[in-house]
Amino acid sequence: MYLTLFFLGAFVIAAAEQLPMSVCLYETASAVATVGLTLGITPQLGILSQGVLIALMFLGRVGGLTLIYAAFGSSPAHSRLPQEKIAIG
Repeated sequence: MYLTLFFLGAFVIAAAEQLPMSVCLYETASAVATVGLTLGITPQLGILSQGVLIALMFLGRVGGLTLIYAAFGSSPAHSRLPQEKIAIG
């Protein structure tokens, strides 16, 4: 999943900004891994490319499985509350 996001993000940025693919790969790898490294091109990027980097940073930080679990979740447990008072102690 991360490799797909990595290459797709780099391709979108390279197509939108006419930058070399190596620069785009470096920026997207940094965004997905949330390491904070950059080549200093982020301020010159357009809104689309900055949005792609923001999305990659978010997905890299939260994690794909966490987002899938949050979106689809599990069915609620079939538990019942007790009908009577339970004596404790």
